[in-house]
Amino acid sequence: MQKPEYGNYVDHDKLFSGEFKDMPGFTYDRRWLMSEYIFNAKFQRILQGNARAKRYGQTVSVFGSHKFRDLSLTNPFLLPNRSGVRYYANTDLTGGHLSSMLTNAQNTSEYMTNYLVKRNPKYLPAVTQIMAMEDAHNATLATRREFLENFIDRLCVDVFGNEHHSLLPEFIPVTLNKLESLEEGETYKKAPTHVALKMLTSLEGDDTVYQALLNPEHENKTDDEFRKLCERTWFYFGDHERDIQGRMTILRDYMPEIRENLEKNRRKFKPLVYKPLTDDEMKELQSSVRKHRKPGDHYADIIDKCIAQWEQDFVAERIEAGPPSKELLHQLVDELSLQILERSPDSAESEEYVALAESYIDKLGNLKAIQKLIQTMMLSSEFSYRQEFGRGMPDEHGRRMLSPRDASYAIAYALTDQSPDEQLVEAAKSGKLNTIEDYRREVTRILNQRDVYYLIDPILEDKNYPDNTTNMAIRKLRFFREFFGYPTAITIFKDEKRFGGDRLENATARLLNETDRLVEHILERDQHVFEELLTTEEFYVYHDGDNERMQAASDRIKSIYNHFKDLDWQNFDKEDLLDHRDFLKEVKMRSVDPDNLEARNRQGNTIQLFKKSMTTITARLDKGQQEAAPYDLYRGYGNDFMRGYNVAKFFNFSLDNWDYQTQQPAKVANRSGLLTHPAWLIAHAQNTETDPVIRGKWVREKLLAGTIPDVPITVDAAVPEDHHRTLRNRLASVTEVTYCWKCHQHMNPLGYAFEAYDDFGRFRQEESLEHPDNLVQKGPEQRGDHLVDTRDTYKTLPVDSSGYLEGTGDDSLDGEVRDAIELTKRLAKSQRVRQSIIRHAFRYFMGRNETLSDSKTLIDAEQAYIDNNGSFDAVIISLLTSDSFVYRKAIED
Repeated sequence: MQKPEYGNYVDHDKLFSGEFKDMPGFTYDRRWLMSEYIFNAKFQRILQGNARAKRYGQTVSVFGSHKFRDLSLTNPFLLPNRSGVRYYANTDLTGGHLSSMLTNAQNTSEYMTNYLVKRNPKYLPAVTQIMAMEDAHNATLATRREFLENFIDRLCVDVFGNEHHSLLPEFIPVTLNKLESLEEGETYKKAPTHVALKMLTSLEGDDTVYQALLNPEHENKTDDEFRKLCERTWFYFGDHERDIQGRMTILRDYMPEIRENLEKNRRKFKPLVYKPLTDDEMKELQSSVRKHRKPGDHYADIIDKCIAQWEQDFVAERIEAGPPSKELLHQLVDELSLQILERSPDSAESEEYVALAESYIDKLGNLKAIQKLIQTMMLSSEFSYRQEFGRGMPDEHGRRMLSPRDASYAIAYALTDQSPDEQLVEAAKSGKLNTIEDYRREVTRILNQRDVYYLIDPILEDKNYPDNTTNMAIRKLRFFREFFGYPTAITIFKDEKRFGGDRLENATARLLNETDRLVEHILERDQHVFEELLTTEEFYVYHDGDNERMQAASDRIKSIYNHFKDLDWQNFDKEDLLDHRDFLKEVKMRSVDPDNLEARNRQGNTIQLFKKSMTTITARLDKGQQEAAPYDLYRGYGNDFMRGYNVAKFFNFSLDNWDYQTQQPAKVANRSGLLTHPAWLIAHAQNTETDPVIRGKWVREKLLAGTIPDVPITVDAAVPEDHHRTLRNRLASVTEVTYCWKCHQHMNPLGYAFEAYDDFGRFRQEESLEHPDNLVQKGPEQRGDHLVDTRDTYKTLPVDSSGYLEGTGDDSLDGEVRDAIELTKRLAKSQRVRQSIIRHAFRYFMGRNETLSDSKTLIDAEQAYIDNNGSFDAVIISLLTSDSFVYRKAIED
């Protein structure tokens, strides 16, 4: 009964009857495994990640990113991919979690010590102090190695004089494959120059070549003399024969092109200037080279022997200096604990960690020991679990209030994925997080905060979708994302041909983002939230939330249309365009530069691109439209305004006949609430068909607090194939038999109401019977025209979207419904629906299923919603100041 799928098994009527409201509410003491979002936030904080994203066209810093420079982490705490509450306090750490965390801890420790500390010594000052001598040694080694690799030939001449050349290894030239002989008039076929140059770079030969070409001593050498110079340079250094062979082949075939590339890009190549190190360092280099060079040694051999000796000497020096002091190790432990565990260790913990550090240093050396200590803390259970335990004296019911520190984390993680902010930390420290009113004050403050920005969806971040932020408490918005389950839409495979346009992934990403924006809009108004979410007729469609920006974009397109509409632009040439030079410079049409009319790209030359743009601009406004949809002027690489313009197709809008609304959200025909939003409809559909069962099951369980048993193992849950019948007809033939109807009667009649929308969420009155036998007309292919509809046309049958609602507990609401719109309007009036949403909100913010002892908490939350004109903030405040949230009891045996 602790699993999310069993939440509805507690009797709904009993919970809200008032019969059990005198039972004291509480939650058992617990450790709650972090979520995938808390994981991202923890590492963003520890690694000082500074993610940036867009908010209404402006770049802002955001919390919640999982991307770090030169570091890839594996998130082992991914939540299940389903609609409804996904994050419960009933998951234990497993071997799979630990396996990923071992790798994460190792990579993170190296990143912290090798990158963050180097970039900012104040990040972990103790590490900087402990590593000071070793870092200085490594810096010296790096400087010496760089000097030797660049100037060892000159150094050897200085050290050995006339004896130098006799000590070189015997030169052995490489053998190149012979070129095939050509017939008269034939020329050799070879790869493009840029390919050859890239190959030379991959073979690590480009630096030697360009430095030699830049050297005035070699500027008069013939190509053959130059090739021999390079070959000897590589040979004496000790490069591998196969590498030299590859480089020499390129020099043989591309020497003129290499010289030409240098002349074209001379600014990119800086000649290497000989600059000796300090006198003491030069003496050390000369002494070491003299000591280690043997006859026949390649330069690389000499360098390696010198470096090995210096490393050995430096290690001896560090050993003689001794290990870090206990005081410094205590400082290290304190800094790491604050950075990783967000608290100072007590004296016993500090001594234990210091002893560990000392043993690590003895076995591994300073750097590896520090990394090992970081890994030890990250692999502790405290790092992976949230602690929620009661402290102090129990009341008459055996309950204790959360400790102030645990309460600060409980509140922070209830509303965000971040650790407590400064105000919460201070409240916990100063004794201002000990009463219900203290909780109310902090919860209200965070809910009202609008100066912090959060990434909404990690999947959209991975797809580099820019408008993916909110400035409201992220878990408030995420509740409805998870409750409705619409983010799953982006994971459902759909075919672009059936969709009717290209760039479906961009369109789906925008669809999801604009659903978030709609939910955010309703939550910002915070009036009759549940009813609005279920019945709103206003939606965002290809809009970034900034009405002024959208209006300006439309006005720009209208100005272009009005300027050219009465002219014969279809037959313009370059001279005609020049007559409109000033206007074109002002409006900045995509890829139309009046100062460079010879320009072209893969979609055509300037004249062609102008005409393509005018074709789409005309289509937006020549049918009496008042505003112009600001999608790309022509279909090309990238986007000239906002990506995802084909989101319009989900709402039955045609790009060439769309009366675009610049002021949004705006009314859209045949829609009522999120259950008729294409994102929800796609998320609760199959790849190529709708799914009345899944849609009906969702309504039954999420809105009507019902339960549906699992499919019996004896049942083959498959809809028969018959491409001459509608899906509803085929589904009814197998689910409305007596054995199956016991369960399907609670799903099908609800799901049938959504058959007015296809599996893309498009409104329809006819169902397309998509099968080769029913093909009426083949649709056009997408060939660079984003106005074209690529769908094939098939025979159709009328859609029956009538259904039946039962289970609201209100006879005036139960009964036959005409379609999904009537269904959603009735659901929005239902007290049971309101209570069901509140039950799910309880599970979301408490991380567990409700029990009869939570009856008062639920009743109070519903009353708060009613008393505050349908405020979801009021519900959250009620829940997070309830006994169920505030009080803990020890787990009973």
